[in-house]
Amino acid sequence: MRRYRRMPGVIIMSIGLMIVLSMILPTAFWWFLFGLGLIAAGICIMRS
Repeated sequence: MRRYRRMPGVIIMSIGLMIVLSMILPTAFWWFLFGLGLIAAGICIMRS
């Protein structure tokens, strides 16, 4: 229960971090990160 109360804060911090990093890092890095995110999401879905 406590984990779900922190989720909005974690999501907002993640979005802010991505905005700041998008100004610095190249496009290829974001495709790599997107692939890792899809793999992580797939693993989370399979485990639940």
